[in-house]
Amino acid sequence: MWGSPNHGGSIWRCSQPKVGLQGNRSIEDERYLYAIAEEAKRANLKADARLAGGVGGGSNGEDRPPTEFLRMLCGRNNESDLIMDGSNPCSLKIMDMRPKSAAMANRTQGYGYENTNYYRGASINFYGIGNIHAVRDSYQKVCALCLSPNTSDIQWMQLVENTNWLSMARLILSASRQTAFHVHYNQLPILLHCRHGWDRASQVAALSQLLLDPHYRMREGFSTLVEKDSLSFGWTWRRKE
Repeated sequence: MWGSPNHGGSIWRCSQPKVGLQGNRSIEDERYLYAIAEEAKRANLKADARLAGGVGGGSNGEDRPPTEFLRMLCGRNNESDLIMDGSNPCSLKIMDMRPKSAAMANRTQGYGYENTNYYRGASINFYGIGNIHAVRDSYQKVCALCLSPNTSDIQWMQLVENTNWLSMARLILSASRQTAFHVHYNQLPILLHCRHGWDRASQVAALSQLLLDPHYRMREGFSTLVEKDSLSFGWTWRRKE
């Protein structure tokens, strides 16, 4: 989906694996993700060599900022996961946009989430974003609140918070920021998914690319982003209205 031209950081996207209650495996998936992680390691080694004036010479990237600066960037929230050192063996990050409880419940339907015991060098985190129905419901509530002539000015902030719209926006933006952080600073390949991979995952993937790549912040680049991350993946616009 997106890869850095300077190092091995990249963004990938898929739907949930078919693990089920039996704990099914896909050897092909495991090998594929391992290959992505290994290629990222090679790209990072080449980037390090360029920074050191070796292969290719010169410097096409930036030195890693001090740890304290990185802590400031992540707001000291979840910093144990975001700020990685040499003792962390993670070479690929799986970011599941769902609440873990929802991911576990999907196992009863034959789906679920990755067992990292079978994915060498991978780790997984859950980001608690509600499904499209929950997001739509909160959006409709905040719209109704804004349009209602009977809304209380005194209770405005609490009423807005009760719609859960701000909470949804915070979760999506937080996941996007963490994705961009891992790609840019930790130079990791990131695998994003939710249930089908075209709602929460596409939102986070697109927002992350807006943070990482200035091309997508231009008019032409933004239209390309919408086309490749939504239209080309068959995002069902009519059903999501």
